[in-house]
Amino acid sequence: MPSYLYKGMSKTGKEVKGVRDALSKQALTNELLSEGIFVSSITESGSSNSSLAKLQEIFAKKINLSDTFFQLSLLLRSGIPLVEAVKIVAKSTKEQHLKNALMESASKVSEGMRFSESLSKYPKIFDPMYVNLIKASEQVGKLAAVLADIAVYEDDKRKNTDKIKTAMVYPMTILVMGFAVLGFLLAFVVPKMESIFSSMKQQIPASTQFLLKVSDFVSNYGLVLLLFLLFIIFAIRYLYKNNPKFRLAVDKKLFKMNLISHVSVAKFAHVLSFQLKEGLPLTDALHYASLVIDNKYMYDTIAQVREAVQSGTKFSVAVRNAGIFPELFPAAVSTGESSGNMPELLERVNEFYSKNVDKFLTSFISAIEPIFIVIIGVLVGFIVISIMQPLFSMNSLVQ
Repeated sequence: MPSYLYKGMSKTGKEVKGVRDALSKQALTNELLSEGIFVSSITESGSSNSSLAKLQEIFAKKINLSDTFFQLSLLLRSGIPLVEAVKIVAKSTKEQHLKNALMESASKVSEGMRFSESLSKYPKIFDPMYVNLIKASEQVGKLAAVLADIAVYEDDKRKNTDKIKTAMVYPMTILVMGFAVLGFLLAFVVPKMESIFSSMKQQIPASTQFLLKVSDFVSNYGLVLLLFLLFIIFAIRYLYKNNPKFRLAVDKKLFKMNLISHVSVAKFAHVLSFQLKEGLPLTDALHYASLVIDNKYMYDTIAQVREAVQSGTKFSVAVRNAGIFPELFPAAVSTGESSGNMPELLERVNEFYSKNVDKFLTSFISAIEPIFIVIIGVLVGFIVISIMQPLFSMNSLVQ
């Protein structure tokens, strides 16, 4: 569905603008008119302005909304009306797409629309889970408190994601730089030494002969090999994204790895605990918690658990029957059902598995870094020795 950048005027005479998906310009015009917005201009996504808006939209998916929700909560607790609070936060926001969404939200709220409903117009910025939590808080008058909780949750989520990414940066950098050096030596340095070796009237060591053959292969077919590997990677990625059966099979294998299962269970428990604490019904909480799970095998299992709960099965029984959750999880759920403090117990499950993941990452990084360094060192050392050995032999003959 294409995106359009639009400008218009509300019934109160305020200028409104934003970016929205629609089937056509006419469809968007009709939609805006039904909301009391008189359109002055609509730009298609193919134009330069809309392309910029699309780029802003892509960037907006990556922004951290914790500051936005925290500021809104702080302003509301200070007694500032919602419309004014949203406008203040919008003016202090640097991301243009988020700024447009907040300004339009303020305009819609001033016209009588609920805050949650105005945010629901931008599902690519505001997670539907957040929108539903805000909707529930509006009904009980806890908007400021829930916004503060969302800010904390959003910040924790980003920290956990960044923790895993950061842990993998250093070893991957070593690996990439190491193979880049190896490729440079084999493609450019060794071939220049080949003419020297060929002029030598003596037997070339076997290691040097092997190195020359590898260098010749890399020089002649290295680019083809690289393209082939890239093709394989993109083909697997395409199948993973577009073939549900292939993705399910891969994710099922991956889920059997402790790291993947522990990360997924911790994330699921954390999101579920957060939503239940904010008063969202269990079935709705299960739905939105499943959306944060990247593993399709676990996602499908959670969908089955949700269907069982909707049919009247106790949550603890449905989880245990699923057969993929570690014993601690259904035990915590069962205890939570009996004691009435399920959110707290689920958060403890999250803390337990998060600590396990941290320990694993720390041990893994501590082990993998020296291994990578040793492997790269051995390969570079082999190349250097294979090059220098014939030269040393020639020098001894000269003497």
